[in-house]
Amino acid sequence: METSPSSGFGWFLCGQALSGFGDRFTAFTAQSVAILVLGASSTQLGVLSATGWLAYPVLGMVAGAVLARVRLKRAMIAGELVRFAAFAGVAVTVTAGQVSVTQLLIVVAVAGAATVFVDISGQSLVPSLVGRGRLLSANSRLSGADSMTKLAGPALAGVLFGLAGPGWAAALAAVPFLLSAAARLPIRVAEERPGHRRDPPGALLGGMRQGVVFVWRHPLLRPLVCRSALRGFGTGAVDAVLLLFAYRGLGLSSTQGGLLMAAGSVGALAGAVLATRIIGRLGMRRSLLLTGLEGALWLAVPLCAVAEPLVVLLLIRLLSAVWLPVWGVLDAGLRQTLAPPGRQSTVHAVTRTLSFSAIPLGAVAAGFTGDALAARLGTPAGLGMVLAAGGLVAASGVLMLRKEALLDDRQVTALSVRR
Repeated sequence: METSPSSGFGWFLCGQALSGFGDRFTAFTAQSVAILVLGASSTQLGVLSATGWLAYPVLGMVAGAVLARVRLKRAMIAGELVRFAAFAGVAVTVTAGQVSVTQLLIVVAVAGAATVFVDISGQSLVPSLVGRGRLLSANSRLSGADSMTKLAGPALAGVLFGLAGPGWAAALAAVPFLLSAAARLPIRVAEERPGHRRDPPGALLGGMRQGVVFVWRHPLLRPLVCRSALRGFGTGAVDAVLLLFAYRGLGLSSTQGGLLMAAGSVGALAGAVLATRIIGRLGMRRSLLLTGLEGALWLAVPLCAVAEPLVVLLLIRLLSAVWLPVWGVLDAGLRQTLAPPGRQSTVHAVTRTLSFSAIPLGAVAAGFTGDALAARLGTPAGLGMVLAAGGLVAASGVLMLRKEALLDDRQVTALSVRR
């Protein structure tokens, strides 16, 4: 049965935007503290970048099975409060001059675990909030809000880090999570009834197994999640060393680093606005293939050696990010459309776990490779090569979908009806 967008979705959208703002603010601040305050190496930064993503391979499928048995709204609020507490603790230790790389790793790991529950809960709740017939529009609005947070978060974090210092920047970075928890309180939605809390032993494992079997046997979801994992490896590598390349390879300031991250958000915002038009005109398959430009554009990084490096990076970041929301809208919409009623959380958990597990692998690989190449070739050349290689891998993962003849709109519709 279709439902119309409600005030519940409005509050949900607000909560997601605040949560995304906190994600970008804390990610930029944590990396900047590690680089500029603690003098972290490329390897340490790669491990730090990977740590937050490790929660998906460790907890992703467990979270999906657990969330099938609890109220999703409560899970989202609890997760946001955990993230607020974790990053508020970082602010205290930074101010006291006692912060360490080890503490940052622990905080990012705890926050990453909470993020898994918030993310899967949100993905699973959208169909109940807007109805399946409006998923593309709803995901486009969510992508637009997410792009706005990518624009505001790093830019504001960079300015505050430079003007007020790392202590105040870390303190303010925790606040959006608290506001996000508050914004979710007014949400009113008829959630699917959770499973019985006294399920027999093995029920969680059974739910996880059902989700894996459904995704693996599905003619659309299996190729999509496998290619998504390769794409995630490449983007994880790019994200792990981008700020390090900017700070140490090019000598940019924290304010310029914030503007660099924000430039990508401008592109992502444009992509979010145009996503539904692109998909409507080109169809799902061709739109997915074009998202390979998100990675391919990083092959232009060597131009930093012959042109104004900040301008080159800003353009790459801007144009690359245009395709991120197109991928996100299609990926989320396909999963939400094809997941059977009652299995939203398990299907989202399986696909998120399999695709996101590759991101920390890419980040760690980039960290070690960056150190090795920087020692041999110099920091700018070594880290620049890692960025270009990561982009190539990400693009390859998407372009491999050209071999799939299944990704067309009519078959998606037919499969969603048969599910």
